[in-house]
Amino acid sequence: MSAIGLAEQERRWWPFLRERLRVPGHLMAMMRGVLGDAEVAAVVAVTPEGVVRPIAVLATAPPIADEIRLTDGPRADGPRGDGVARAGLRPAKIGDYDVEVLVADGPDGRAAPVAVLATPWIDQHLLLYARTLWHRRRPRPG
Repeated sequence: MSAIGLAEQERRWWPFLRERLRVPGHLMAMMRGVLGDAEVAAVVAVTPEGVVRPIAVLATAPPIADEIRLTDGPRADGPRGDGVARAGLRPAKIGDYDVEVLVADGPDGRAAPVAVLATPWIDQHLLLYARTLWHRRRPRPG
């Protein structure tokens, strides 16, 4: 796995995310993308044919983490319709939107957000970089 462009915390979370968000029959990957004005890490599932589908956005970017409010809403059991297991998911709010958040124990022992599961809005607005990360800081000619 290439870790080009990923922050250290994102690399540390990868084994946990890969296991918890695994979609059967798909390759799992982590990529950089842009959501609104924030550069974020996204967990994606890739079909054998190469079709990429966003699964979650990591909560490592401050603009994302600052917006998450965990709630005490009902929790469902069993797999979601997209094959992702529900274990470790909590209901939350981002602004007025209801979302599901993958949590892990934080340093204080309380549940802390790790990733926001993709929603139709996130699917539409998450732009995975089309350019090669090797050239991302190269000045443009002219």
